[in-house]
Amino acid sequence: MRLLKSLGLKFAGTALLFSCVVSLGTCLVLLVSSCIGYLPYSDRPGPGWWGSPHWPSWAEITTYFGFAPWFAYFCLYFGLGLFGLSLVLGVSSTARWLIRIIGGLIAGLAAGLAVLGAGWYLALASIGPDAAALIGLLYGVFLFPRFIHARPRPIPIWARAGAVTCATALFLYWIVSPLIPMKPVASVSYDLVRVTPGDKPVGATSFLGKGISNELTSMSLRGEVHGGIGGGASSSPDTPEIDVEFVALEPITKEASLSIPETGNVVYVLKDGTWTAHPSFSKKDRRTFTIRPGMNPQFDGGQIKLGDEKDFHTFTWYPTIPRGQ
Repeated sequence: MRLLKSLGLKFAGTALLFSCVVSLGTCLVLLVSSCIGYLPYSDRPGPGWWGSPHWPSWAEITTYFGFAPWFAYFCLYFGLGLFGLSLVLGVSSTARWLIRIIGGLIAGLAAGLAVLGAGWYLALASIGPDAAALIGLLYGVFLFPRFIHARPRPIPIWARAGAVTCATALFLYWIVSPLIPMKPVASVSYDLVRVTPGDKPVGATSFLGKGISNELTSMSLRGEVHGGIGGGASSSPDTPEIDVEFVALEPITKEASLSIPETGNVVYVLKDGTWTAHPSFSKKDRRTFTIRPGMNPQFDGGQIKLGDEKDFHTFTWYPTIPRGQ
């Protein structure tokens, strides 16, 4: 029971107090800046010196402090990390001066980033995140250490140093990771068709590249083409492009996860229950296509999604094909 009470007090003093101090403190700075004539948020006319010094009205007070729950929500995300960090620093019997340095650095960065994220939705001026970072710094230096209690019997010095270093490094990476530029992903265009017996040559759709047309020509596929679905995911203009053609020579009867190349083109052909890539490839994009049977009880079709898309795109063939044929 004593342990639960201790953890509850630490959680209240780290995660909850950090969230409250930063959110309410930032709101107070926004209100004060408005009272001296600076509009700290607005889409139109935009932040800037649009007013004159005045006493705050009730409407101003409720407006600016109405942002507090929004700021608190974002701050609590990092506050949970501060709670975990406080446990590591306590178990490691970390020196008070080092706790202040680590707490000030991390709480300042976390508070600034949290309000910056919230401020994007509010068209907040830079004064908001700047004030939050300063308030977070003060919290980390003066309040955060109060909720960290050293272990009565210190663990070995090597374990203490390793735990503090790893915990601090992980937290810093967690904070700055959203700001690290990500490798751009390639643009993907795809087309999925069904081919039934016939004499017409199977060609690529107009929006897929010449590479797909050449590959289909070399494969000498013939039959009646039934349209399914097409689409893709676009990216920046300077990224590689990937074209993917799916040709089903039979009904889709089971789910399949299909890799795609890093660049270039590929034609997948469904035959005897297996999707085969033409040409084969070794360097793969991190995304995959997932294809599974359709849900229409009357007509044959399928479902498809690219990568981590939440929902499948459902379709039936056109001209329609009765289920089972």
